[in-house]
Amino acid sequence: MYTDQIVAEMREHGSFNYETAVAFAEKHGLTTRSVISKAKFEQIPYTPKVVAKSTTPRVRKSDVVAEIAKGLDVPFETIEGLAKADMASLRALQAVI
Repeated sequence: MYTDQIVAEMREHGSFNYETAVAFAEKHGLTTRSVISKAKFEQIPYTPKVVAKSTTPRVRKSDVVAEIAKGLDVPFETIEGLAKADMASLRALQAVI
């Protein structure tokens, strides 16, 4: 529950980032997500945590199935249902072809 005193303290803080939101949440027995949401609602500046992007391209299961079809010399359509299998199983199958 956000009392007027807690909201005033948030405003005095001036701005938040993920780390300061964590500290504020712990201090007041709140969740971090709640503090971030309240800061945004109260129009207190919030700078989100930067998430590093992966440097390797993402491989789709359908691409792996297409490679398996090519290795087996069969049309993709005949085995496209394999795309519902988990990636580990598809990679294992691909390795033995």
